[in-house]
Amino acid sequence: MKTTWFIAVTGTVCALAILAACATDGETPTSLSDDASTPLPSAEPDAGGDAETGEDASVCADDCEYYPDECSDDALCESPLFGAVATPEMLDVRTHVRAIAGRSPTDAWLVGSAGAAAHFDGTSWKPSVTDTQYSFLALWVRGEAEIAFENPKRLYTRRLDTDAGAPSAGGWSLFGSAKLHPAWAEGRVYTSWAHAESTSLWIGATTQRRGGLWRLRRAADGSFALTPATLDKCGSTVPCGVVYGIHGRSADEVWAVGPRGAAFRVTNAEADEPTLSAFETDTLVALESVWAAGPNDVWAVGSTGTVRRWRGDPHFFETYDEVPTKQHLRVIAGSSPSDIWIAGDEGTVFHYDGTAWRRVKVAGLGGRRPRLERIWIPSPGKVWIAGRGALLSLGGKP
Repeated sequence: MKTTWFIAVTGTVCALAILAACATDGETPTSLSDDASTPLPSAEPDAGGDAETGEDASVCADDCEYYPDECSDDALCESPLFGAVATPEMLDVRTHVRAIAGRSPTDAWLVGSAGAAAHFDGTSWKPSVTDTQYSFLALWVRGEAEIAFENPKRLYTRRLDTDAGAPSAGGWSLFGSAKLHPAWAEGRVYTSWAHAESTSLWIGATTQRRGGLWRLRRAADGSFALTPATLDKCGSTVPCGVVYGIHGRSADEVWAVGPRGAAFRVTNAEADEPTLSAFETDTLVALESVWAAGPNDVWAVGSTGTVRRWRGDPHFFETYDEVPTKQHLRVIAGSSPSDIWIAGDEGTVFHYDGTAWRRVKVAGLGGRRPRLERIWIPSPGKVWIAGRGALLSLGGKP
């Protein structure tokens, strides 16, 4: 098994910005080393494997049955959104999808590296021109508007009532900077999430001041402000210095996970001073993603096939060993407790039907084994799974 999302750190001193991640995980997400402002190089004509890094090219050994050549109804199949080179109908296959969110089954967006953006209308995905090479690491589908950014110093917006400057062909404008809390400094975004009824976009990040969870809000004057939700609460009691994954079952309850098995809950989440509660997860590996299935049912996944489940205990997540893999798991999401999806490295995907987990075939990849990191479920029985140069759906159907 290859480790593609992490850079090994052995016998070296970790930089302050990634100290929490390096302390025991021994690994650091590549999002820290990505150059968000560098344009993608020209594509090779026959880019085999993941052309962005070349790291995902692979030949199956004992699991060839999960990588068939032909699409079928029970397999995840590629969308035509990605191609060898960018065109008005396709994104470059080296594009790394960083965020995906939707308002409805017929209105969704994804964003990613080098200013990539695409819209789903219920039938197909189409690229949207943004006129920037800055990567988008966060996405907020807010009312009728879209907000995307790699750093809140540069917000790009679409259909916002105060859009500034000349819009791109896709309708995107550079809004400018949010009002930044001094502690943001050189903060780096890992993930973002917003409940449909929330007034906040929650941002998972790392900063020099160890505040890992932030909120982006819009003021009455039309400006945006970025404020910390955890800055003065992080420490040995609440491990919230760095956040990799966020999800919540309501606007007022949010869960977050991070390095060294960190997991905590935010209650009174819409208040100016939310309450944080930490949980023991019985692991020191990085937890990458969390999904709240219900008031007493929360799942978390992470490195080396780690899965944890919380079912109401005031202090502990349960160890969960029913997902048969040692691949790094990057994302978990579902439409209900009987429809849950997990995805990760090497194009690995699992589905839970409420009774058992099964590994799902991923068709048409050839030698590619992309890392899968984002999931959007528009309705029960429908799923989109995205990652490095890949966007998959069951049977290739919208």
